[in-house]
Amino acid sequence: MNTFPTLEEQIAMAGITYGRRHDITYRAGLVMQVLGAALLAVLYPMENPFYSAGIMLFEAGVLLSAVYLLVWMSWIKKIILGSVITGIALQVAAGFFAPEEYAGSLIIAGIGFVCAGAAGLAGKEAYCFGYREGWILLWSYPLMVLANLMARESRIFNSLGFSLLFLLLLSLVGKKLKQPLLASCATNVCGLPQQKGKP
Repeated sequence: MNTFPTLEEQIAMAGITYGRRHDITYRAGLVMQVLGAALLAVLYPMENPFYSAGIMLFEAGVLLSAVYLLVWMSWIKKIILGSVITGIALQVAAGFFAPEEYAGSLIIAGIGFVCAGAAGLAGKEAYCFGYREGWILLWSYPLMVLANLMARESRIFNSLGFSLLFLLLLSLVGKKLKQPLLASCATNVCGLPQQKGKP
């Protein structure tokens, strides 16, 4: 008989306010990421300028999931959320304030910070639930950003990369949506939270 507490019991133990609606909102952010990645994967190879809408939808989904991310170590959430907010702020600043010759690099750097947050979310799912797609995404996001920062834009490379990211994300989120709400980590790998009021 398994006496390990359920996730809801662990949340109560930690004194955290996190219920089913929070988990639903977190998953809604993941779905937005998939939809944004799908738009990007389809529109970018066609040279359709509206592929940027896919990037914006993806980033909005990353931000939503980062806000509603549940982890026992609060510093992990702060790093992920801080990275996403920094990335969005950089892109806004590049669009309105940066000189034209630097705006492109700043926008890519901003996307990079958001992707670092997305990589953190994927890594969390991989660590807690053993999803291989999460481990691959953890490294694929930064590789795509670095390739675009360090070299000229390659439409073929980016088209293949965006398609791969979409397929990996689709598989990962599909598995996540099949989970019951507030599912505990596989094999309790995440451990128990620190009890509220204890050092």
